[in-house]
Amino acid sequence: MRILVVCQHYWPEPFNSTDVCETLVQRGHEVTVLTAMPNTGMPRNDIPEEYKGRRFLEESRNGVRILRVALHPRLQGALNRIRNYISFWRNANKCARSLQDEFDVVLGYQFSPILQVDPGIVYARKHHKKMLLYSFDLWPASLLAGGFSERSLPFRWMRSVSRRIYSQADRIAVTSPLFDEYFRDELGLKIPDSLYLPQYAEDIFSESVEPSTQGFDPSKVNVTFAGNVGQTQSVITIVEAAAKLVDEPNIVFHIVGSGSQLDACQQRARELSLGNIVFHGRKPLEDMPAYYAASDAMLVTFAKSPMGVYTLPRKVQSYLAAGKPVLAALEGEAKRVIHEADCGMCCGFEDAEGLSNIVRSFALNADARELGANARAYYEAHFSKETFFKRLEQALSELAE
Repeated sequence: MRILVVCQHYWPEPFNSTDVCETLVQRGHEVTVLTAMPNTGMPRNDIPEEYKGRRFLEESRNGVRILRVALHPRLQGALNRIRNYISFWRNANKCARSLQDEFDVVLGYQFSPILQVDPGIVYARKHHKKMLLYSFDLWPASLLAGGFSERSLPFRWMRSVSRRIYSQADRIAVTSPLFDEYFRDELGLKIPDSLYLPQYAEDIFSESVEPSTQGFDPSKVNVTFAGNVGQTQSVITIVEAAAKLVDEPNIVFHIVGSGSQLDACQQRARELSLGNIVFHGRKPLEDMPAYYAASDAMLVTFAKSPMGVYTLPRKVQSYLAAGKPVLAALEGEAKRVIHEADCGMCCGFEDAEGLSNIVRSFALNADARELGANARAYYEAHFSKETFFKRLEQALSELAE
């Protein structure tokens, strides 16, 4: 198939969309990606020098044709983030309207915000093709996690936009089966059942590696959060949980990642004079398995919001693939997976007391090896890469007919 993928985030940004597109090429498909100049996840969330000042760029990597449009860099702060989103939406829409290439089907990667898949709809409608919208984040529910109220003008406007975009997609694929509940009950959409297409972890998380020695004491119980440190992830809950375990010198918390709330988390740790939490900063993807290997268990937290109930954070798949126990402060779909896999323990959203209790319980009583084996077995049964691509190719093929 000749596939047009629309996704704001692509290599060298640290998103799984790159691996999906390159694997589709390896499986015999022709893939073109309409994306932006890289910035998110780059140093200072800025555009690298070799990409700055360009209005448009075509390049190729590992068989994937990449079409890049200009955008305002993400940088820091809410205003820059909004300008980042709107500039990609505007420039990618313009590119989609002028794109004359013939594709069999469109795949729209819907991270946040939902506007970033609109160019896929623009191309599909102009050329009478069909689009599979792959939804990772629920909109406008994501705005609630960001602090907006349902009565706010941005929420009401994005609710209207979200209803339009979800309705115009020819089919929707979702990372959690609970998404359909939100589409119907909260947005009032009358659409067919979505395709359940949970994410897989990169192959490197399944490989055996030497544990990292940077900041880890193997004689202690090391519990690690890995990923974006944003408002949605509620990493501050981990900091507050660490404060409740300062009298447990054998337990050490680790934060491996960066994001908009990293400074606030570090400042809170300093205010509490915490010596049992280590901030490692952002690390390259290829280094992450070593940090997993050095950890006795992995942490996942989420801010209390409808999005937290409905979604399954992708880090959970990585944790399971690595065969690590999971300790979580969240509910909904992620809690269901962890309990069904019998690979860890959960408490409620933003519950620092509850998180400290399950970390303490894990350190005292849990069989980490058994929980880790359960995690890996569940990953193989439900989230394998081969299963993912069989489902994706079938869905795209049906739309291309």
